[in-house]
Amino acid sequence: MDKFTCMVALARVVELGSFAEAARRMGVSAPMVTKYIGHLEQELGSRLLNRSTHSLSLTDVGQLYHQRCVQILEDIEEAEAVAGANSAVPRGSLKICVSGAFDLSHVGPVLLEYSARHGDVRLEVTVSNHFVDLVEEGFDLAVRASSHLRTNLTTRKLATSRLVACASPAYLKKNPQPEIPENLLHHNCLAFTDTAPTSQQWRFERDGRNSMVQALGTLRATSNELLKQAALRGQGVVLQPTFNVYQELRAGTLQQVLAEYDAGSLGIYLIYPQRRYLATKVRSFIELLDGRWGTDPEADPFWNGSGA
Repeated sequence: MDKFTCMVALARVVELGSFAEAARRMGVSAPMVTKYIGHLEQELGSRLLNRSTHSLSLTDVGQLYHQRCVQILEDIEEAEAVAGANSAVPRGSLKICVSGAFDLSHVGPVLLEYSARHGDVRLEVTVSNHFVDLVEEGFDLAVRASSHLRTNLTTRKLATSRLVACASPAYLKKNPQPEIPENLLHHNCLAFTDTAPTSQQWRFERDGRNSMVQALGTLRATSNELLKQAALRGQGVVLQPTFNVYQELRAGTLQQVLAEYDAGSLGIYLIYPQRRYLATKVRSFIELLDGRWGTDPEADPFWNGSGA
C-alpha cells in the first residue's frame, strides 16, 4: 500500500475530524481510509488514533507522527511548486473557479486566449455562485465578483463594478418612475439571490443617508443574465452590476432609475492560495488577466459617468 497516500489520509482525518469527510475529499470510500490508517499503524506497531463513536484524537505517538507527516507533505508541495515555478513553459492542469455572478462575456475571452496561447496547459473551468474552498478542492485560482469578500488567501482587486437600478422603457411607461428607494415597494423587483441573508435587501445612499429596501417581486435568481433578460422584457426593476448592463444602458434598452443614489458596488477579484513559489501556469494567467480592465482597481471600467 502506498505510504504517501496513507500519510495523506492521516493528515486529512486529523484536519477534518472525520473519516467520512476525509474519504470524500480524497475521492475514496471511508473503509478505504480506515485501511490506510490501519496500514500505517501496523507498520509502526503503534496506534495513531483513539476512536470512539463521537470523538477522534491522536495518541502520543500519533501526534509525533502526524507532525512529521504534515511537514513532509508541505515539503513535497513546496518542491512541486519550485519545480513548476522554474519551468519556462506553462504546462499541466490549471483549475480555475469563476464566479457565476461575473458575466462570462468578460472573463471568457481571457480564458480562451490563455488556452490558445498555452497548448501544454489543460484548462479546467468551474462556474459557481457558491463559496469554493480553493485549497481543499484543488483550485489554482478564482475570479470572483463580490461586495463582501472574506478570505485568508491572496487577493488582488482587478476592478470595481457599480450597482445600478434599471428597467426597460416599456416597464417605466406603464409604471411610475421611482423617485425615492421606498417607491420600489410598489414595483416588481427582480432580485439576485445568494447565500447572504441580505441578498434581497437593496441598499441606497444619498447625502450620507442610507435606505434599505426589501426587493419583492415575481422573480429571484442566481443568474444576472436571466434577471437582465426579464428586465428587458419589461417584467420589472433590477439591481445589476454595470459589467452586465452597460451595453443595454448605452443602447437605451434599459434605463437607470434612482440615478441620484449610490447603490453600492462589486469588487472583481483574483484569488489564489498563498505560496512562496507560483507555478508558471498560474503566474502566466495572472499576468494575462492583470490590467485587463484598467490600472485602477477602484475605478469602474464599464461606466462612463453618464449612465454607462
